[in-house]
Amino acid sequence: MGTETAAFDYEEERKNFNWDVPEDYNFVNTIKEWATNEKKLMAVTEHPDGKIEKAAYCEVWDNAMRFGNILRGSGIHKGDRVLVILPRGTDVYVASLGIWAIGGAVVPSTIMLKSRDIDYRIMDAGAKALITDDPAVADEVDAIKDRIPEINLFFSGQREGWRNYEKEIYSASTDLNLETLNARDLLAINYTSGTTGAPKGVLHNHSLMYCFDRLNRYYWWNTRSDELCWATTEPGWAKWYWGPFGAVLNAGATNFHYSGRFEPEKWFELLDKWNINKACFTPTELRAMATIEDADQRFDLTELKVILTAGEPCTPGIVNFFDEKFGVSVREGYGQTETCVIACTLPGMKIKPGSMGRFTPGVEGAIVDPDTGEKLPSGEKGTIAVARDHPMLFKGYHNKPEKTGECFVGNWYLTGDLAMLDEDGYIWFESRADDICISSGYRIGPFEVESAVNSHEAVIESAMIPSPDPIRGEVVKVFVVLRKEFEPSEELIKDIQNHVKKVTAPYKYPREIEFLRELPKTISGKIKRKELRVTEFETKMDVIEKLKEKGLWQRAD
Repeated sequence: MGTETAAFDYEEERKNFNWDVPEDYNFVNTIKEWATNEKKLMAVTEHPDGKIEKAAYCEVWDNAMRFGNILRGSGIHKGDRVLVILPRGTDVYVASLGIWAIGGAVVPSTIMLKSRDIDYRIMDAGAKALITDDPAVADEVDAIKDRIPEINLFFSGQREGWRNYEKEIYSASTDLNLETLNARDLLAINYTSGTTGAPKGVLHNHSLMYCFDRLNRYYWWNTRSDELCWATTEPGWAKWYWGPFGAVLNAGATNFHYSGRFEPEKWFELLDKWNINKACFTPTELRAMATIEDADQRFDLTELKVILTAGEPCTPGIVNFFDEKFGVSVREGYGQTETCVIACTLPGMKIKPGSMGRFTPGVEGAIVDPDTGEKLPSGEKGTIAVARDHPMLFKGYHNKPEKTGECFVGNWYLTGDLAMLDEDGYIWFESRADDICISSGYRIGPFEVESAVNSHEAVIESAMIPSPDPIRGEVVKVFVVLRKEFEPSEELIKDIQNHVKKVTAPYKYPREIEFLRELPKTISGKIKRKELRVTEFETKMDVIEKLKEKGLWQRAD
């Protein structure tokens, strides 16, 4: 078993912590410093065909400077936004750093997005360019060219109507005049799902990366520069900024990536083969891995110091499995796209399986009454909140000031997640205060799913809820009211599912569909999703009870 290199005195860390974000801080300078070491590896990527791709900090830096010159020569300057739709691998580091080097802002986007998702992000963010290496993504962009402004399109290879990123980057100069940046300059616009309305663009400045260094890198991950770290998130999600950027590159450590699909045994195999030191997996991945009872007899995880997890509630069964089989701690962290790590279990801190830990040193947090903002005592359920002037908080939702305002009550930013504090200050997740479904770590809002379902010719209206699932924790379920000329059938269910996969990112498709004659509604016509959700939980009580027996269920409702 690998040994963690630190053990923090929690109370001392909280007592002595001081925030002092340097005025001239920007993430580009951090990478520039690590790039002076020609031998230091930034990333190692293994592909399913066995191909291994390695990139040093200095190599990524040089190519990023080339890309920066290409962008600047294309009329893209400080403050402009660029959609980055790239998979795990070297190119996403090059593209992101090149954008930041000229003062641009990255709009991270998953490769699973469809035309309508890409269209929305281009228009809402006001993007000046887009880069991808995925033919399927390029097809989706080509399908909306007549609806979007003319922007610079970069493809990694030859493609009609697109600029050849590979060809251009190797003929560009590495001599780039870096844009003068400070901590208040825009870093990224991350889109996140909400209960109502289209996805919200979360604005973060370069100061976010400083906060990631102080909180995520130092306390939660406790990353060292000689470590090989594996976070299974992909670049389209905020967790990429939490982990591969925020916790790993800040430390000058090395990221490992695997570009293939998740398989529990493959994950064990890769941990063993590469001697991974720090791993950050979703509870869904860990839940599936914990079903391999003889894993400790088949795989050597001696170099693995810790497993980190976030994105959905972790459960005691997962924690106990890895502790008993491998002697490896599973330490949970909690936060949102709008924040850094709000709470976690620090190295050396007692792990309470099922708890997300305590408020991270440097974080003024509390459990509050969401209506009044009043702090609640231990044992009372309320909303997890962070002081509204905290430096890690997002700078608002792009073009949505009213949505930004809804997040704040008094002196607090409200996460919308319900929890309780115990007598030791540990936080116990209770439930979400909205109808968001978190499935396999994906955050999925009703509006996005229902909009896609409702665009099917057979559907009058629909309502999405999260439904308990033994592997994914929750899955998207949709209740559908059909037009009178259509009848419920298994064929129609499959047709609606396939339709949703075509019009929006496939991870949002409803794995379960149930037909109703009408949806329950309030007098004002608002859908009673909670009523549907409670009924669903009662129907699946046998599933929930089995999960509880294994310590794999935590949500309350």
